[in-house]
Amino acid sequence: MERHIQRSDRQQMVNENAILAMQILKNQRKCLHMLSGNISYGLCSRGYGCIRCPFDQMMEDAGHLPN
Repeated sequence: MERHIQRSDRQQMVNENAILAMQILKNQRKCLHMLSGNISYGLCSRGYGCIRCPFDQMMEDAGHLPN
């Protein structure tokens, strides 16, 4: 017998997976520009608060936004 997952249950699983992914990302501290391939290496020192990051602002001004 197949078990059908209700939409709310699927959404909850997606949310939990997204939270786990962000926790892993924060532990690795890789800059979003590194993850998107715009730079070869960079660590985030601002807890992914890109809005306050001068490097992110510079990349945005140069037209290098994360994909």
